Amino acid sequence: MRVFVCFGFLLAATGAHAQTYTTVVNSSTKTVTTTGPTATATTVQTSNNGTTRTYTTTITKNSGGYQPMGSSGYSPMGR
Repeated sequence: MRVFVCFGFLLAATGAHAQTYTTVVNSSTKTVTTTGPTATATTVQTSNNGTTRTYTTTITKNSGGYQPMGSSGYSPMGR
């Protein structure tokens, strides 16, 4: 379970400035879901054979989160 918590924290900590990320850990289903403004990452433990565990991570893009350059007043190279 520590791997799940560390993964969620790392994903949230590396995000863009002043954006909100939510991480939900479900120990009964061995799932961690981190939701941000542009995507959702879900990690699931898919197998457990003794000392070997396998995890699968799925990243789904959220609609409406993308803004192309220039749409929010961004001016490259001082233009």
